[in-house]
Amino acid sequence: MKANAPDKLYLIQHNGLICYCRNNENDIEYTRTDAFIEKATEWLCYNYDKYIRIIGSSVYPAYAELCKDFQKAMKGE
Repeated sequence: MKANAPDKLYLIQHNGLICYCRNNENDIEYTRTDAFIEKATEWLCYNYDKYIRIIGSSVYPAYAELCKDFQKAMKGE
């Protein structure tokens, strides 16, 4: 069952109340775990083959590049 909430929440305190909205770049961002897992899985499924290097008859995964690009994708860059 899908959660009935946005993928990201921003919590701010205003006049003693906690608001779930975005006010400025200093607000704390919370990401739903299921939304993060879905985004990560989708990126890995569509991009993993770009990081396989074949040299002769050997296959080498390019883990350093994969990790760097994965981090950028998760940050939305």
